[in-house]
Amino acid sequence: MSQSNVAEHYRRNLRGELITINDRYLRPADVAEKCGIHRSSIYRLMDRGEFPKSHKASSGRVVWVEADIEEWMRLGAEKFREFYGQQETN
Repeated sequence: MSQSNVAEHYRRNLRGELITINDRYLRPADVAEKCGIHRSSIYRLMDRGEFPKSHKASSGRVVWVEADIEEWMRLGAEKFREFYGQQETN
């Protein structure tokens, strides 16, 4: 498999950059606290394309890339949807 094909299988953040070991991950409770919203609101906004999609870390555990959450906080839900729309689940 060529280097370019391998890179296609790695997870990417909102901006399309490869997620590396240096990126910080947040659990659902951490995301809720940082954003000041309830965990159920996170999933509701995510379903509407107004919040970054989570990444599956392991069986039964999801995380978000902190930079994606910070981008959402900078834009707000409505602007986030305008910029990023419906994303693919990683």
